[in-house]
Amino acid sequence: MKSKWLLTLFAVVPFTVAMLLLQSCGGEGGPVGGGGGDDGLPPITQQFLALLPAGQAGATYVGTNKCAECHGGGGGGAVSSKAPSEGENIHADWLMTKHAGENVGCERCHGPGSKHAAGPSAENILTHAKSTSPIVCAQCHGKIYDEWNTSMHSRIVEAPVEEAGQNPQNYGRSSQCIACHSGVTRTFVAKGGNLPDLSDEQIRELSEETMNTVPHTASCVTCHDPHKNTTNLSAGGKEVQLRASTFNTDTAPIAPGTTAASFVKFNHVCGQCHNGRGASGTDAKLRSGTARPNMHDSNQFNMLMGIGGVEGEGPVVRNTAHANAPGQCTHCHMADARHSYVVNIEKGCQPCHTAADAAARSATLKTQIVSSLYALRGRMEAWALAKFGDVDMWEYTSNITAEGKTPPPQTDASIPIEIKRARHNYYFVLRDSAYGPHNAKYAQHLITVANNNISAIPGGVYQARPTNLTTDQKFAILRADAAKARRNEMTVRDVE
Repeated sequence: MKSKWLLTLFAVVPFTVAMLLLQSCGGEGGPVGGGGGDDGLPPITQQFLALLPAGQAGATYVGTNKCAECHGGGGGGAVSSKAPSEGENIHADWLMTKHAGENVGCERCHGPGSKHAAGPSAENILTHAKSTSPIVCAQCHGKIYDEWNTSMHSRIVEAPVEEAGQNPQNYGRSSQCIACHSGVTRTFVAKGGNLPDLSDEQIRELSEETMNTVPHTASCVTCHDPHKNTTNLSAGGKEVQLRASTFNTDTAPIAPGTTAASFVKFNHVCGQCHNGRGASGTDAKLRSGTARPNMHDSNQFNMLMGIGGVEGEGPVVRNTAHANAPGQCTHCHMADARHSYVVNIEKGCQPCHTAADAAARSATLKTQIVSSLYALRGRMEAWALAKFGDVDMWEYTSNITAEGKTPPPQTDASIPIEIKRARHNYYFVLRDSAYGPHNAKYAQHLITVANNNISAIPGGVYQARPTNLTTDQKFAILRADAAKARRNEMTVRDVE
């Protein structure tokens, strides 16, 4: 399928990339351990050349000023009417970036432009969607590419992307699942695009391009604008052309009960996707949504800021120092610009903790949270066994059905509101997947509230059975629950 409607929307990816004639950005900078390849070209350069369309063969370099004649040299060059929110003066904006200072121009990333200049076409220049490939950036940002390639961002969860293609209304325009499961779509949204405005064909196109051309949840251009400075600075105060902020304490856009129209456009480079998608612990929501947990399997920012759980009465400690650290998520997960997103306690926990202190605190906290969650799970099982003679009947209906069992009615007479509250908090803490460090006090508070609710159920004490399981064994059981809920979420979706 052609990508004409997005041609200038994604006109590209300007991170330094080697020029075609063995020229590179001052040293190849490709993937670690790349070695030589056919024709003496480094493997990463071969991969870049493979992205170029057949119609570009034989083209020669014409220079950035030639590109500026049409692509925004400050003189009102051609701009697509379908490029959202930007009357893009691409060249003028580029002149202000580090790329311009390093002489990383248009053709370094799009390939030689003589044929395109003579007869503009998507068939004779590297453009969307292939221009959003991380291979383009990898030519010069090899170390970062290698790190990113080990992360979950480099992979794709196929189901929500395929579903958007099969049912554009529900998974494209309504729930907007594809906005965070497709790097191509996330880039469209980050540039000001609005999924509800797209036709079925356009959403199917995004789905197909993601599955077949750039199969990544997030790539370089998802988070960085290759064409211009944005003033969204890094945790260290550097201009790295981020599309969204690394720090935001205004949680209104992702507050309990918010819809995709709001949380999909949250101004936070991580929180725009790592939020609970309107996660709500209100009794009304818990009664109306009983098929699956109402927080998405990525509610880390909600946990960090302390919103979305069943909080009970009394004072609630919403967040800790972590929520106010410079760069928030990136402070710990991207120390030294590490793009594997794995916390590096040697750097990520400074200056508040030494590596030894951070490791000890994290291990102790994880043991406490894992044991508390496991005990909470055991109490819900004890209730289910007493009520139904089956330990699984406290669960959400999709999880019960997946076991080949018939779930009980979800009325309060059958599943009291106290169990609904307890299971919500169980999954809220579980699906955050940090087991404490994101917001220890809020996690502990939610577990306490869940236990208080179980204790308030008339007719029994409902204590977990004694166990000799190790922390690792308990953790394995909890992770199995998380995986089960994630798997079943693929087949049962409540579009509300």
